[in-house]
Amino acid sequence: MEFEKRRRSSSDKKKRSIWKRLLGLVLLILIGAAVALYLNHRGYEAKNPNDTTVTMVTIKSSDSAKEIGQQLEKKGIIRGANYFANYTKKYGAKSLVAGTYPLSPVQDISQIYQELTEGAGAEPVLSDGYTFISNNKTADQTASTIADAAGVSKSALLSAYSDSALQAKAKMLYPQLFLNAKSNLTLYDLVYPGIYKFKKAKSADDLVLTLLKHTNQTLKPYYAQLQQNKMPASTAILLAENGGKTEFDRRLAFIKKIASYSQDLQSQYGILPSISIAQAIHESNWDDSALSSKYNNYYGVKTDDTTAGKSVVLQTQEVVNGQTVTKNARFAVYDSYKDSMKAHAKTLVNGNSWNANQFADVLAAKNYQDAAQALSTDGYATDPNYPKLIIQIIQNWNLSQYDK
Repeated sequence: MEFEKRRRSSSDKKKRSIWKRLLGLVLLILIGAAVALYLNHRGYEAKNPNDTTVTMVTIKSSDSAKEIGQQLEKKGIIRGANYFANYTKKYGAKSLVAGTYPLSPVQDISQIYQELTEGAGAEPVLSDGYTFISNNKTADQTASTIADAAGVSKSALLSAYSDSALQAKAKMLYPQLFLNAKSNLTLYDLVYPGIYKFKKAKSADDLVLTLLKHTNQTLKPYYAQLQQNKMPASTAILLAENGGKTEFDRRLAFIKKIASYSQDLQSQYGILPSISIAQAIHESNWDDSALSSKYNNYYGVKTDDTTAGKSVVLQTQEVVNGQTVTKNARFAVYDSYKDSMKAHAKTLVNGNSWNANQFADVLAAKNYQDAAQALSTDGYATDPNYPKLIIQIIQNWNLSQYDK
C-alpha cells in the first residue's frame, strides 16, 4: 500500500513537471510571438526620430518595390527593404511615381510611401512637430510654417532676416558664414535646408540665430574648401537637397579637372576660362549627362558627321517659340574632354560655315557678364535664361578666379 502511494506520488510529480514544461514552452512561444510582432511593427516605424538628415533618393520607373526598398535601406532611411516591399504590396506599387525625393529616417514607411506617390517636387511627409525648409522656396513662402512651429510672428521673422543689427551680431558669432558673401545677402540665404524640430523661441531674432547655428555646424566640413576657393557659403547650402558634401566635392573636382586646360585655351583662342568652364558645367550637368560622361561632349555640340564613332543620336530639349520641346539630334563624339573643349573654343573663334563672325561679341567681351549675355545675343543658346544661368554658375563657384 505504501509502495503504491509512493508510485502514484512519483507519477503525479512527473505529470506536474510535464505540464510545467509545456506551460513554459507555451509561454516562450507567446513571448516570442509578441516580440516578433513588436519587431515587425517597429520595422514600419521611423528608423530614428532624432535623425533629421535629408537624403535625395531617385526612383526610376523601372524600379521594383523590392529595389526601391533596398535603396532606402542602403541609404539608412528605413530599417529593412522587406518592410517597404510588404507595405507596397498591400497598398499598391503602381501608385509609386518616378522622381527624386527628399527622404529622412524620421519618416515611417507609410509617410515615405505617401511621398513617393506624389511625384517630382514632393516635400517630405512628416509627423507633427517636424518642419521642412526647402531651398527651392523664398523666405516669404516658408515664413508662416517656421514662425508657427517656433511660436513667433511671421512679420517679425521676415523682419529679422533683413535686420542689419542682427546680421552684424550673426557675423560676429559665425564669421565663416559671411566670407565671400554677396552684397545683397539676407540671413534667410544662410538657413540650411532640411528637417527641423523646433522648440518655442524667445523671439524671432533668437530663432534666426538658432537656424544659423545649425548652418554653421553643418558647414564646418566645407569651410576650408570654400575659403581656399573664395566661394560663398551659399554655394554649399544650395547643394543641401542635391547630394550635400559628396556632390560638392564631385563638382569642385570637375572644375579643377578642366580649369587648367581652359586657361591654356584662353592663351590660344582668347575665350574667358570662366565662360568655358561654366558652359561645360551647364551643358553637361556637371559631367553627369550621357553625352559628356560617355562621349566626352561637354558642350552639346551637334554634327552632321555620320562616320562610325564620330557621332551619336540622342534626345535633347530645346526652346522653340517659348516652348520647351524634345527632339532627336546627332551629337559629336570626342576622344577626350580636351578635344571637346578645344572644339568649343574653335567654334567661338571661327563661327559657323554661314557666318565666320557669329560669336564676335563673345570674343570681344572683357568680362564674364558681357560674354554670357553675348552667348544669347550671338545665338549660341535658344534659352532666354541662358546668360543668367551661366553668370550664376560663375559667381557661385567663383570661376572668375581663372580669368586672371
